[in-house]
Amino acid sequence: MQSGPIVVESITAMLTPTRLNMAWVALAAFTFIASTPARAQQPLADPSVDALVAALRGGPATKSFRRTELPAAGSNLCRGAEAAPNSAPNAAGNERLGRNLEVVPYAGDTTAGVNLSVQFATASDRLTPADRALLDKLAQALQSPGLAQERFAVAGHTDQTGDARVNLELSCARALAVRQYLGGRGVAPQRLSAYGFGSARLLAGDDPAAGVNRRVEIRKAPE
Repeated sequence: MQSGPIVVESITAMLTPTRLNMAWVALAAFTFIASTPARAQQPLADPSVDALVAALRGGPATKSFRRTELPAAGSNLCRGAEAAPNSAPNAAGNERLGRNLEVVPYAGDTTAGVNLSVQFATASDRLTPADRALLDKLAQALQSPGLAQERFAVAGHTDQTGDARVNLELSCARALAVRQYLGGRGVAPQRLSAYGFGSARLLAGDDPAAGVNRRVEIRKAPE
């Protein structure tokens, strides 16, 4: 099976009519979420570990980055550049998607989440020292007793400066970089999926170039 997220056309034959209807409903709901402006939650630059736990438990120097494929149409799930050529369902029947492994759904503003001021080097997916310090706190929070059993979407967002297609790729590259860094700090990869939205979900819609739009969002998976 080709790596990457499963598109609706490729699974139609495997679904019963009831499951097919559910799949269409889920896709329609996700499309609505992905096209909805983000709530104006200011990205956090220096939160405490306890503040991150509380937020997640509740109801872009260089001009290069490792190019990725565009995120999947309809879901914005990032496809890792080195995804395994032959992905297959695991024992539980969940589709494995290369770098994203088992997909964690992105629930938009319907679940607990936090925007983080992960800035990266200019036009790059390279984390700065400040970014790494912030993500170290996040890794601690995600491994705390209150969050250790939860799964999360890692969503990259850009402003509207520059080419929209490049911004989509950049947002995925950044989300994947954050996911990889967290994995190196002990967060199990299967707990995280990377999404790239480019400039589709601005925090400051009246100022598309504002720095507040450049952020990484950590969003708890729906129950």
